[in-house]
Amino acid sequence: MRAFVTGLTGFVGPHLARMLVGKGFEVVGLGFQSENTGPVQSLPKGASAVNIDIRDYAGLRQILKDAQPDQVYHLAAISNVVTSFKNPRLTYDVNVGGTLNLFEALRELDIRPRIVHVSTAHVYRSIETEAGLDEDSPIRLLTPYATSKFMCEALATQYVEAFGFQIMTVRPFNHVGPGQPTGFVCSDFARQIAAIKLGQAEPVLHVGNLAPVRDFTDVRDTVEAYWMVATQGVPGEVYNVGSHRPVSMQEIVSMLCNLAGVQVRSEVDPEKFRPIETLRLFGNSSKVRALGWKPHIELEQTLKDILDWWLAALAGGRI
Repeated sequence: MRAFVTGLTGFVGPHLARMLVGKGFEVVGLGFQSENTGPVQSLPKGASAVNIDIRDYAGLRQILKDAQPDQVYHLAAISNVVTSFKNPRLTYDVNVGGTLNLFEALRELDIRPRIVHVSTAHVYRSIETEAGLDEDSPIRLLTPYATSKFMCEALATQYVEAFGFQIMTVRPFNHVGPGQPTGFVCSDFARQIAAIKLGQAEPVLHVGNLAPVRDFTDVRDTVEAYWMVATQGVPGEVYNVGSHRPVSMQEIVSMLCNLAGVQVRSEVDPEKFRPIETLRLFGNSSKVRALGWKPHIELEQTLKDILDWWLAALAGGRI
């Protein structure tokens, strides 16, 4: 059995590859160069990446022709919201154009694998609800990132209906863990706090808006959800993936400081504010849980693992 993963060398890709190799899959995929800084994750034995841009249609088509995958996981994207505002054209080119390239290459080659298309919970409109946002919650596209991902969902629907593709879309809420680069809130805070812990920085934490509430899931649980959707999901359906635990950014800071045993002073950095901010994004993942998935790793353990990752990287001079 063979799985093809776009964005294989990104944050989620190596975690997904380790899980798939453990299930007996050979994993091949596309690599890419991230603009974010951070220690590089290694791929497991049994997984290999080709450094081809997903916008390179001919190169992508040839890799798929050679691979003949049984499963496809489409991770590759410009996923940083701030970056999407700074460069919306690049965001649409990579996210929408890259998704179209993937689907068209598979159609032309007449390959029909099970496809997990990774969208985002950022497509939802923020509403107060104890049950959390489910797959039928109102859509409100406030960022180039969210808009591009919803456009990709429309493409997925078309290829299911028109060409018989087996595409399942997942809308993950914030997924975090060791190996995530800076530019994402938990890793960004952990890197700063690790540097303070090691005496490499003054006890000042540069932050954006600490009021927003998010739903954080460990990336290692998240990829297990993707596997569950790949094997048991229904083509054309959408599945939320989240922890069902609302947590504020201020709580994340407090937990990381407690884990590190440091006290810091927060200093607002205007560069870390988004032009438009969703204040509450909290999910209901009962649909994917009905397939048999549930998260196992507690947020406190995830944050400890992220902090330990950065402590080792900074102490060892790996960045």
